[in-house]
Amino acid sequence: MILSISWKNVWRNKTRSLVVVISLVLGIFGGIMALGIMQGWLAQRVHDGIYKEVSHAQIHNPQFMLNEELQHTIINYDKVVAVLDTMKGVVAYSQRVKVFSMVQSDWAATGLVIKGIDPDKEKTVTEIYQTLVEGEYFGGNHKIPSIIIGSKAAESLKLLNYQVTKEKIDSINTDIFPQVLIEKLKRIGDKRFRKDKDFRLALKEALSPEEFEVHSESLIKYFSFYRMNTSLRITIQDKNGVIQNPVFKVRGIYKTSNSMYDGMFAFVDRKQLNQYTELNDNEIHEIAIISNDNESGAKVGDKLAEYIPENSTMSWIKLSPEIAMFNEFSAIMGYIYVGIILFALAFGIINTMMMSVLERFKELGMLMAIGMNRFKVFGMIMLESVFLSLTGGLLGMLISGIVVSVLSRTGINFGMWAEGLEAIGYSSMIYPIVTITNYISIAILVVITGMVASIWPARRALKLNPAEALRTE
Repeated sequence: MILSISWKNVWRNKTRSLVVVISLVLGIFGGIMALGIMQGWLAQRVHDGIYKEVSHAQIHNPQFMLNEELQHTIINYDKVVAVLDTMKGVVAYSQRVKVFSMVQSDWAATGLVIKGIDPDKEKTVTEIYQTLVEGEYFGGNHKIPSIIIGSKAAESLKLLNYQVTKEKIDSINTDIFPQVLIEKLKRIGDKRFRKDKDFRLALKEALSPEEFEVHSESLIKYFSFYRMNTSLRITIQDKNGVIQNPVFKVRGIYKTSNSMYDGMFAFVDRKQLNQYTELNDNEIHEIAIISNDNESGAKVGDKLAEYIPENSTMSWIKLSPEIAMFNEFSAIMGYIYVGIILFALAFGIINTMMMSVLERFKELGMLMAIGMNRFKVFGMIMLESVFLSLTGGLLGMLISGIVVSVLSRTGINFGMWAEGLEAIGYSSMIYPIVTITNYISIAILVVITGMVASIWPARRALKLNPAEALRTE
């Protein structure tokens, strides 16, 4: 009976109740979207950090961790491999040689960390091969060995060029770029630009200010290309201290969500690199390990530290503590946003329920006079507040659930901030993530908000004197 009366009382003043419900719907929708975007963002960062950068665990010579010199290879390599082959939780591992080098093209030079890898094994522990934007992963019988570099390193070496070619003009999308603009682009000719700023200047001179504002970024991306098969001279030191200058050809460009990583690391075949480092096949600087999931990956790292104490073994939590922090606090930060929104909405619920109580002084006094005890009056008002909160909260969760399910497949493109986001390791394409546990937790928070918001109006009702309330007009 109390439940039925409480539900009917919520809708006695439909306009007032609907205002609160709509506020709750918008607030919950905004909170869940913020939670989903944050969790999606951080989940992407954790995934990329593990499967493109550090893996679940790594093994090194302790001395290599201090100064990263070529001669500090893994101790008791055969024992380490035997442990990895038999340990439960190790899904895959890949051996690497790491060399710090100066890399020079015909136009520029930059410092890079060269990773000598076993191409097939590396595919089992990292997703770098999936991030190629141009060229090919290792393959083919090339006389000059191949090197795969990051997009940022390619820019530093001036391998990213811009050119308005006839082929590009002929295949341009006329639905996006007007014919008038295309004719203006032809004025630039087929001159090759090695710098972004020079090509921007040419576009600015050829186009009107309005056209440049609207289309410049798309045109820069469309007319850009990498100079593939360019020879790079690498300056390294072999284990005997002799300077070597091998030449590799760029046959692949990768691009991750972390532009800093893209500007630091390059990949070559380990056997070809060892021809210049003088290292043997069992002389390895790093072994990257992948486990079943992040949690088991951390445990594998701890177990390996016990089995091979002579080497330095670290899990992804120690290798990249900031990623571990993101993994721990992603949901907490989202709930803080939802909590702040519900805290603000609670005042609207308090105001509505207080108005409802003040308008029903005589009615409440009559109910008390005919025998309804104060506990039931308190419960009735609390239920009204909870019903009001749940109506808006559930509608908000339903709408946000539909929107999140769509966006989790299509993604949200924050392309206008791509450069800044990638500088700190975040992708500009976000796929929101909201779990069933998140929805249950938010539903509980909504109920608690309704209960807390009802306390003040309910206390006001409990202070009523039935005789005085009945005389209220």
